[in-house]
Amino acid sequence: MFTKIIIAEDIDSENLGIVSSISNLAQAQIDTVQSCDKALSRIKESINKGEPYNLLISDLSFNLDTRIPHKITSGKELIKEAKNIQPDIKIIVFSGEDKSAIIKSLFGNHSIDGYVCKGLYGLSELKKAINQVYQGNPFTCPVSKNALHQKNVTQLDPYEVRLLRLLANGYKQDEISLHFIEKGIEPNSKRSIEDRIRKLRQDFDAKTTIQLIHMVDGMGLIS
Repeated sequence: MFTKIIIAEDIDSENLGIVSSISNLAQAQIDTVQSCDKALSRIKESINKGEPYNLLISDLSFNLDTRIPHKITSGKELIKEAKNIQPDIKIIVFSGEDKSAIIKSLFGNHSIDGYVCKGLYGLSELKKAINQVYQGNPFTCPVSKNALHQKNVTQLDPYEVRLLRLLANGYKQDEISLHFIEKGIEPNSKRSIEDRIRKLRQDFDAKTTIQLIHMVDGMGLIS
């Protein structure tokens, strides 16, 4: 079983509940932190000491102290950074988020090992997740499993993902056109880019491009 676990959760009561629930299951050192920056710092320290964590359990959203500067503000960013510095660390997301696009993105793009939705049976499902992930099996709780099997989830093609990422990073349409021309990406005319953005706004029922970016980012489609 896992011997060293770190939990990233901003609510004290949630942290205590998780620790209490899994302490008997895994005779492990269990550390808790309330911010993503602290979690990543602990993971780095443990690697440097030659005593790395086996498992990261993380929420996706964090209420952060605005008086303190933060480099990482979401669980998704934490997962990405943790995998970058320790590719073999196992990761279970424990979150109230149940949007299928976000869950699919985390498994497909961020290589998480398990996803458990908070709720009435959340802690009992988390125990199952720890057992399954330790055995090398991916785990999804009933809620997230249903989300993953939805067939009507809006998907973006690679061109649209790249276009929306550039918009999210502040590129203007004429700059995107030049970027696409330089990279040999087609269609690359400003008119075709405008048309694609208009179509995407219609698909997502977004009134503005800013609203469109906010929506697709929130759904995990351009992460």
